Amino acid sequence: MSLSRNRRIEDSMVQRAALYIRVSSEEQAMHGLSLLAQKETLMKYAQDNGLYVAGIYADEGVTARKKYSNRAGFMRMLHDVKAGKIDVILFIKLDRWFRNIADYYEVQKVLDEHHVSWIATEEQYDTTTANGRLHLNIKLSIAQDESDRTSERIKFVFDSKVKRGEVVSGKVPLGYRIVDKRPIIDPETGPIAQDIFNKYVAIRSISGLRRYIIDTYGMVYCFSGLKALLRNQRYTGHAHGQDNFYPPLIDPQLFATVQTILTQRAQRNMHIPSENVYLFTSLAFCAECGNRLSAHIVEGKYIYYRCTRHEKYHNCEHGRQTKEETLEDWLLHNLLTQFDQYNTSLATRPADTPVKQVDEAKIRRKMEKLKDLYLNDLIERETYERDFTALRDELHSTAEPPKPRPKPVDLQTVSDALSVYSELSLPLKREFWTRIIGKIVITNDNDFFVYPILP
Repeated sequence: MSLSRNRRIEDSMVQRAALYIRVSSEEQAMHGLSLLAQKETLMKYAQDNGLYVAGIYADEGVTARKKYSNRAGFMRMLHDVKAGKIDVILFIKLDRWFRNIADYYEVQKVLDEHHVSWIATEEQYDTTTANGRLHLNIKLSIAQDESDRTSERIKFVFDSKVKRGEVVSGKVPLGYRIVDKRPIIDPETGPIAQDIFNKYVAIRSISGLRRYIIDTYGMVYCFSGLKALLRNQRYTGHAHGQDNFYPPLIDPQLFATVQTILTQRAQRNMHIPSENVYLFTSLAFCAECGNRLSAHIVEGKYIYYRCTRHEKYHNCEHGRQTKEETLEDWLLHNLLTQFDQYNTSLATRPADTPVKQVDEAKIRRKMEKLKDLYLNDLIERETYERDFTALRDELHSTAEPPKPRPKPVDLQTVSDALSVYSELSLPLKREFWTRIIGKIVITNDNDFFVYPILP
């Protein structure tokens, strides 16, 4: 294991950044905005500013006009804020964050309670002054108005397309293709879609159907994607409130049978209690893509952790599956050594740079005087903005003291806990790991890098 690699990550964990990225379906249709482009921009900002990326939270196809509680990625991030796992939130622009003033202040209250700040990497905001807060309110109002106007324009365009029988995007279900802006049955993939519906009725298993599609056609579907395919009413011709918008590909009776089976199996599975306890879910991460590793059971008894981005989407090189028993045994024999190395790295870190002391009241007086000069047309706007920004940055550099250095791990406490580990039940074993470990990074070579939970 590389101690220098450990040290780099541990140093950056002092400032834990959450990257929030969002693209609505409307914006995807009009501008082709990319989650990947936002992610790359924020990753570079975090790297340039020495921030540790604690998590990436994405909402795809979700408009900022809706209540933030409807954004799964956003709510997961807010949960981590409340759990004390985040120090600062990064997003590229304010409209990625909110386009609703009421929601903004509701969430801002939560952030303030947990001392979490935010940065719009491609815009500048100052919320420490009345003028800054006014500017922010104006920007939010403009963003909300633009969002509403854009929604109205897009709805008008889409409604016009539907009336003409044209598809509203370039994406159609498996079995169809677009000719002259209208959907038609694809003679090559249409029989595949029909076979999928017939096969599901025969085997009545999404997992079995997924394996069948991979083996027969070499096509990879995740569980939710395959379930969505089977529930897609376009196969019966129904779309956009019209019964014959698509040429029917699946017989309505067959489609109804599939829906009945899906509903019955979903209801049956709701009553099957889950007795499995996975020791390291939410703790194990892929070293290649940063995704959380998911647990699954093999042969009814062996638990393995794998990267779903590799298994389902084939966009990660992490093909290794790590046996839970192997990881548990390794931790029991190496955890104290790992934490001892962590303590050593803390002891050898350079001391924090002391905060430069300046006269805050004097800076604020200068800012007010500068504003008076601008309002009385005695200086140009460009001069005002340049000097005001410099004063604001000087003020912010002294506004907050440096965060306290992480405390070393109490090795004796960990050792005492490990001595009784074998006597714990499975739920208590899982609780044990979640109380002392913040993150386990697993490489494709099955190397483990362990970091303690921060206080």
